[in-house]
Amino acid sequence: MRSRTTRLAIESALVLFFLSFSGEALAATAKKAVASVSIWGQAVNLFSDFINLVAHYVGGDYGIALIIVTVIIRLLTMPLMLTSLRNSKKMQLLRPQMQELKEKYGKEPKKYQEETMALYRAEGINPLAGCMPMIVQFVVLTLLYRAIYTDHAMLYSNFLGVLPLGAPDHTFILPVLAGVTSYFQQKLTMVQMDPSQQRLLQYLFPIMIFFFAMRAFAALSLYWVFSNLFTIAQMYFIKVKSAN
Repeated sequence: MRSRTTRLAIESALVLFFLSFSGEALAATAKKAVASVSIWGQAVNLFSDFINLVAHYVGGDYGIALIIVTVIIRLLTMPLMLTSLRNSKKMQLLRPQMQELKEKYGKEPKKYQEETMALYRAEGINPLAGCMPMIVQFVVLTLLYRAIYTDHAMLYSNFLGVLPLGAPDHTFILPVLAGVTSYFQQKLTMVQMDPSQQRLLQYLFPIMIFFFAMRAFAALSLYWVFSNLFTIAQMYFIKVKSAN
């Protein structure tokens, strides 16, 4: 990855040098391209180095290292998850008022949207907060994919000496676990949606994850399974223990 990133950066720099004779606007665009390549490459390298460092302290087992990294990432992103849950709970409590707005302004989409956003502001709700944990998950999965793809130590490593992390899990153990844990994770976290939509996503999303895990690196499936387990445990302590 480092060599490829360096090559891309050099090529972009050559383009920048050439475009510097063509105008300041084009040169500025090329500079942004160089920066984006460099930043993304550094992020992948740092993530890869972090996994390698953890693996070094657990006897070189990248599967165990990945589980530890997953827990660390989920602990760091826990505030985002808690904010998302608070927003979801507030939106659930506002459902009767939302229904009233829909009945009142159903034929005026623009007015309905304005009144809805005004209600969100009054109640301190950020409708985008619920998306942040999923965006973080997507970024981490992308970083992990690139780290595995470009790091041969991870690409050709095995989990517990038997499961290749750089290939799909043909035993179907991880895909099944990914689908099952996604089902329970969705069941625990989807509280603000319409019940009919909730039932649809509760079954559709785990099926999608199952087929994704069948074709993806086993390392990605392993990350997803333990990320889901962390969320399930977290929701248990938030809901069950808090209620008691």
